[in-house]
Amino acid sequence: MITLSLNGQLGNQQVSLSNGSEGQLSGVRIFGGVPGQVQTVQWTFIPGAPELEGFVFAGSFTEGQVIKSITGLNTYKIHFI
Repeated sequence: MITLSLNGQLGNQQVSLSNGSEGQLSGVRIFGGVPGQVQTVQWTFIPGAPELEGFVFAGSFTEGQVIKSITGLNTYKIHFI
């Protein structure tokens, strides 16, 4: 399991991984088709290390949350700094 160290005050950011590499986390707001519907953020993580696989996630991150990569090759744990 690889830990992503995120700054909770930032949106798109370069993140440090527990294996010593870095990656890029980008978020896009997704609006529903119904007026007044709550919006969601879709996050895309792209690791800088070629042996790692990224993920796409929609919603809010929580401390200790575990997210699997696109095909399940890697598992990431969220940590706020």
